[in-house]
Formats: sequence, structure tokens, C-alpha cells
Amino acid sequence: MNENGKKRSAGKPSDSGIRIIEEIVEGFWDCPNCNAKNRGSAQQCESCGAIRSENVKFYVDEDSKVIDDEAELAKAKAGPDWVCPFCSNMSPSSATKCTGCGSDRSDGKNRATRELAAGETGKDNGNQKKSQKPEKSAPTPAWLKFGCGIFALMFLILMALSCHEKVVKIEITANQWVRQIERAEYKTVRENAWAKEVPAGARKFSSERQVRSHKEIPDGFEEVNEEYTEKVKVGEKQVEDGKVDLGNGRFKVKYKVVPEYREEKKTRRVKRQKFRKEPIYDEMVYYDIERWVPFETVELKGTTDEPRWPDSGASSNVPPQIGDLTEKARIETYVVKAKKEGSPEEFEIEKLRDKPLTLEQFMKLRIGTKWEAIFSGLGDLRDIKFQ
Repeated sequence: MNENGKKRSAGKPSDSGIRIIEEIVEGFWDCPNCNAKNRGSAQQCESCGAIRSENVKFYVDEDSKVIDDEAELAKAKAGPDWVCPFCSNMSPSSATKCTGCGSDRSDGKNRATRELAAGETGKDNGNQKKSQKPEKSAPTPAWLKFGCGIFALMFLILMALSCHEKVVKIEITANQWVRQIERAEYKTVRENAWAKEVPAGARKFSSERQVRSHKEIPDGFEEVNEEYTEKVKVGEKQVEDGKVDLGNGRFKVKYKVVPEYREEKKTRRVKRQKFRKEPIYDEMVYYDIERWVPFETVELKGTTDEPRWPDSGASSNVPPQIGDLTEKARIETYVVKAKKEGSPEEFEIEKLRDKPLTLEQFMKLRIGTKWEAIFSGLGDLRDIKFQ
């Protein structure tokens, strides 16, 4: 039985387990004279009596019924109707004379058959895939539209202000510099490594045998529970696999009956190889070696005076000696405070155009000096006109 409760012929299973089912159904045709819907086998319009011409298109829809009657099945399988060359009437394949005008069949030509893809009905020149109108979504609430509009407007205003620049006079009120030197000390450190990884120049003072890793050694068999997944057939799914317009108002519809499965977890007893872990030993060596190790950072700060570097205490011994110091990195930071003309509020300047203040810029920005500064429309300092 199909999904509409209609009887289907039993299909033959293929090698993949998929059965093929075929059924003959009666189609329909629309009268070009009065647009009435007629049974596919009807030779004349059942509404206005117009003769069914070769130009009508047979189609199927949800009202198409499976043909069970043996005599009707024989007519459907007899072949396509033929078209009378004199009156264009269509007659059944078994008719030797035109059912319209009585002329001999002689030169009459058979109506063409058509292969239709799954889902096609044959209506409207075979392109029955009805255009699917998109579902109308619920209208956007007015408050949401208003909120989105306000948000977009605010965003545009912020972007405009951010892009806009204006010049304002400022006065430097304070400044500070900080200079740091990161250092390292040359000293003896104690380390350990596997025997073949001890660095050159190391002085060994002890060693011991240690487990470095393990290897697995086969050690008989054991029975254990093993989980596995098995496909279990739970039913069948019928899928249309196309249609054939038989050219006589009937259609042959093909279906694939595809088995459906679900995966089930099961348990079984299996014999499995056992392994034992056998340790692998190596020599761990403890040694002394000279290294440059991080040492405390020295720092100098100042305000009105000219920036200078602290004494790093670095030595120039070659090769280095125990206790020697060396510089690893120099870090300098410059900050000034300023206020806008006519405003008592101070603000800090650490960067110009997103770059840290340089020594040259810092030396120009002395306390009491006045400058033309470029601000964004949002009030952020961007640059200072040094020239």
C-alpha cells in the first residue's frame, strides 16, 4: 500500500537491498476550450464535449488513483494513443479507426511518451515545480524599527565626530620620564639532564639511574567485554523515483523502497592481547654550568631634568666572569600632562598618532610651553603641531 492507502505491485529487491515498485495511475487533462479537468482516459471533455486534441498535456496530482482493474491496466499498457491526421482526434492504441471521424488509422502517428523526474506532475509543459512563495515574516514592531534607526543614527554621528579634527591650544603643566635597564648576571647554576643531553662545558657532580620511559611487552591473553555498534533495520521508506507519461492519459510511477536503519550499541566477549609495562632506564646527570640568568632591573625617574640612563654595572670581560652583569634591554617611557586653553582640567599625553612619545618630542614639551594640538570630534588628542 502507498501513503494514500493505494495498492502497489510488489517490487524486486536490488543488490543494495532497495526494492523497486511500479504502479499505473490515471492522469488528467485540462480542456483548452472550457478549462474543465478531465480523466486522462476521457476522449472528449466531460463538461463541454470538446474533442481531446494532441496539444493537451496529461498530468498527475493528488487525485490520481492507482488502476487495479485488469482490463483498464491492459489499456494503459497497450501503448500511446494515436492522432488522426484528418481531425486531430486522439484514439486508443487498440483502435483501428479514428473514434472521432471514423478514418482509418493508416497515417496516424502515436502520441509521444515522456520521462518525468521525481516530483514532477507533467503539468504546464512539464515544468510543474510550482514557484514557492516565501513565507511572509511577521512585521517588525515599530519600537524595534525606531530603536534600530536611533542606533544607526548614533553610530553615524560617532563616526563623523571621530573623523572630524579640530585644533585647540594646550599648555604643558608637568612631565616625567622613566628609564629602565633589564640585566642578567653570569653565575653558576645547577641543572640536570639525561646523559646524552648534557651540554658542553657542564661539570658533572653526580648521577643516578632513573626510569625514563616504558615499553609494552605481550603478556598473554584475556577475555574482556567489548562494545560495538550494529545497524538494525527498523523499517522502510518509499521514495518516488520518477514517472513515465504513457501517452494515453495514464502514468507509470516508479518508487524505491529503501530500508531504514538505526545504530544500536551492543556488548560481546572477546579475547584480547595483554601487555605489561617494562621500564626503560637511563642515566640522569646532575651538573653545574655557567649561565646568564635574569637579574634585578635598575631604574631612573625624572621630571624637569634631561633624561639619562641608570648605571647598569655591566662588565666587559671576555670571556665573562662569575658575577659579571650585562644589559638585556633598555626601556624608556615619556609622559607629559597638559590642559586646554581656558580649562583647569589636566590630561596625560603618552602617545601621538598611536605612537609612544619620543625623546625629541618630550624635550620640546617642557613645562609652560604652549602648542597647537589636534583633537578628534570626540575630544581625543591625536597630534601636536611641533613645527
